[in-house]
Amino acid sequence: MNSYKAVLVALFVGLFVPVADANAQVDHGGVTPLHKIPPGQWIEKVVGDMDKPGQPFVIRIHHDAGYVVLPHTHPEDEYITVLTGSWALGMGPRINMSDLEPMEQGALGFVPKKMAHFGHAKVETLLQVHGVGPFVNLPIDPVFELTARGVLSKPSLLKPGVPTSSSPPDCFKLKVGAHVQGDKGDGTVVGALCSPANQFTQYWVMKSNGDRFWATRRYLKPL
Repeated sequence: MNSYKAVLVALFVGLFVPVADANAQVDHGGVTPLHKIPPGQWIEKVVGDMDKPGQPFVIRIHHDAGYVVLPHTHPEDEYITVLTGSWALGMGPRINMSDLEPMEQGALGFVPKKMAHFGHAKVETLLQVHGVGPFVNLPIDPVFELTARGVLSKPSLLKPGVPTSSSPPDCFKLKVGAHVQGDKGDGTVVGALCSPANQFTQYWVMKSNGDRFWATRRYLKPL
């Protein structure tokens, strides 16, 4: 039991942080095959450097099923291609699921710089994003992250959270380690994200077989 909990903690701590660099060969010519990004990793660099101003880049982003990308902006234009899965893109500073436009495999989405937008992965999805750096996800409103180490603030959606003492008390009804049942099966809560301005909290759940999904409290039943 202790070893299982250790795996959960390690996996969540790395969720928003690891960025695999696959561009060493491609920057000098070559091919980066399509493959599944390893568990616990969200971003894979393919070409260029997304952190350098004026630098063209290509990255791949993995989303587990049910994940909602909270409203945010980018300092430069963003181009999104769905490689696998099913995604949806919505414009605006607030989450409104009825405003989402479906993007199936092969679809291309365009987001102008500084345009507020959000997204939703209906199933496990792999996106390919390209543009010109710097590529940062700046949340429209404060975002808080529940981890095994406590609650963190998220100044950027794709960067590690930072400690905070101002976490809203009503953000997280479920805690890390809670056993829950959802429409995608039973599992254990390993983390969560909360946007108080949107009155929205989503929980990251890992099943006993290692599969993961996201769901709101409404669709989760404590066991």
